[in-house]
Amino acid sequence: MNTEKSINLKKPTLGVCYYPEHWSEYLWENDLDRMVEHGIEIIRIAEFAWNKFEPKEDVFNYDFFDRFLDLAYSKGIKVIFCTPTATPPAWLTNKYPEVLNAREDGTLYRHGMRKQHNYNSKVYLKFVSRLVDKIAAHYCPHPAIIGWQIDNELNCETNVFYSESDHEAFRIYLKDKFKTLDALNEAMGTTFWNQTYTAWDEIYLTRPTISNSNNPHLSLEEKRFFSHSAISYCKLQCDIINKYKPEDQFITTNGIFGHLDSHEMTDSCLDFITYDSYPNFAYDTWTDPKKPGNLNDRRSSWSLIRARSISPTFGIMEQQSGAGGWDTRMKQPAPKPGQMRLWTFQSLAHGANFISYFRWRTSWIGTEIYWHGLNDYSNEPNRRLAELKVVHEDFNKLSEVAGTHYEANVGFIRDYDNEWDGEQDKWHGPLDDFSNDSWFSASQLTHTPMDFVYLKSGCKKTTLEDLSRYKLLVYPHATILTKETAELLKMYVEQGGTLIMGSRTGYKDQFGRCPMRPMPGFASEICGVKVTDYTLVGPADEDEYAVWDNEEIEAPIFNDILQPIGDAKVLATFKGNYYDGAPALVVNTIGKGKAYYYGAGFSEKAAEIFLRKLGFSCPYKDIIELPREAELAVRSNDSHQYIFVLNYMDHSIEVDVKKIANDLLSGEVISGKVSIEKYGVIVLEIS
Repeated sequence: MNTEKSINLKKPTLGVCYYPEHWSEYLWENDLDRMVEHGIEIIRIAEFAWNKFEPKEDVFNYDFFDRFLDLAYSKGIKVIFCTPTATPPAWLTNKYPEVLNAREDGTLYRHGMRKQHNYNSKVYLKFVSRLVDKIAAHYCPHPAIIGWQIDNELNCETNVFYSESDHEAFRIYLKDKFKTLDALNEAMGTTFWNQTYTAWDEIYLTRPTISNSNNPHLSLEEKRFFSHSAISYCKLQCDIINKYKPEDQFITTNGIFGHLDSHEMTDSCLDFITYDSYPNFAYDTWTDPKKPGNLNDRRSSWSLIRARSISPTFGIMEQQSGAGGWDTRMKQPAPKPGQMRLWTFQSLAHGANFISYFRWRTSWIGTEIYWHGLNDYSNEPNRRLAELKVVHEDFNKLSEVAGTHYEANVGFIRDYDNEWDGEQDKWHGPLDDFSNDSWFSASQLTHTPMDFVYLKSGCKKTTLEDLSRYKLLVYPHATILTKETAELLKMYVEQGGTLIMGSRTGYKDQFGRCPMRPMPGFASEICGVKVTDYTLVGPADEDEYAVWDNEEIEAPIFNDILQPIGDAKVLATFKGNYYDGAPALVVNTIGKGKAYYYGAGFSEKAAEIFLRKLGFSCPYKDIIELPREAELAVRSNDSHQYIFVLNYMDHSIEVDVKKIANDLLSGEVISGKVSIEKYGVIVLEIS
């Protein structure tokens, strides 16, 4: 297992986010003492505190955080220090409005929120560089500091940037990439609707247009540019800190947000990624929390899988501990008793070795007065603090888990080009979202652990070795599929892997254009198939399905009508519509492996059928049987498996342990039927 870009801790470790600038200094010592009492070993500070370092332009002061760091060190607490560049001060944005981000129509975002700046203003980058240099030079030697967080949640609040500085930087980016206007015009298909550019300064990022439509190829390139800008901004700060920090201090950042290649960012300038996990967003965004089959807070595992694809073992910089919400949006209920502990174990099970709660005490001021922390406004003992003590006791029993990795034989392929292309493409995007959710739900409900495998093209390209650790790869709708990627997938199948692909594969090139070639493009040779016709499944045809070995399999959203090529074989045919009886599923044997092409979207039931028929479903059924309501995750090393079972239900569940196992949390040796309380967890050690 490649553990590069992973956090390195000897045991699972608890932390908390703290804002000393929000509280009277007389509270600091009591807060730190109580943190230690509750098992907190690391705190994160300073990500929004620019004015504490530079209260006026070119006037620097370090006394405030010097005092706090000295106190933290005296208590034995380690500190992750943040660059406070997510909230430029009022004196800066008022005097230099060019540092501000803008809407598509050019209207500037003003002071009063956070993340109102852009990444390409030369003025802003000058102030950022100077500030980071000052605080890194001053604070890197402090013995309390173990690491640095860059900014806060890059591309949070907005992931689009339309300031004058961004338009100018976009032109430079395009010049560097395409060299000539002729090459740019060809790649962007500008002959359509007479969009041809004759000078570089004619080119802009998205601006208001008729019908709010814009060139889809330029739109895709725009998203790549946004990612490039954020990574450059991150790297600027990392390079400065690296001049001063000792070797044992790490650099990370938190969150995974849109229009940002977090894999490239981590590979190019970070030691590992940290994620901000708020499972209760399920109750804020999902329309019907009580709907049967709705995974609710369990859906946070989707994001944890994504974090693990960047760093095999990672950190949680913000773990939800209380009710959520600003005064303007995001109303969320309080975690029920036991849920904070459950969500902590959800993160640990998926590969997090450092888990830091947001936040120590609920803020009494500002927009986030309803984002509750471990302490309430009153600062009196409460049930969440009592639950934290239980988690601390649990973690003391799990030191051996820190050296393990998440175990999965199924890899779900993703890539940023297709994610970003699908945002504007209403044929591609909704289909991709539907199948992504279906495969995640199917893997969860059949207890089939799954990794995300991001196809990387940056400084560390994806290799055959990266793919070969998985027995099954699923790549549902690779609309953009390059020849290079297709060759890599073919080699994976040839050496014994199993690959599943779906409709709308391979018909676009890297710029989102549709070349004049048979579908599914470069996937044709892998899957042994040609698409002879295709259609959206209309409202009158929404019961579309196929038959595979006399078993009905749903075929929703979009249908590719197939023709096998060479020795490929038809496994299923469509029922209904004008293509009744036409091939729907084709399998092709290449070398030692097999590639499947399904000419439809994947429903949850369809994904479950694929997992079952191909022999990948329920891989741990000989060790443990459990109901669909529970999540199963496995972390392992060369000699042991650690099986996590998490109960997200408000009632107890029963599992059947087939082998003798050590329950690390209770200290008991167990086998047979075991009850797990509501929102409960067990961690089984299997030798």
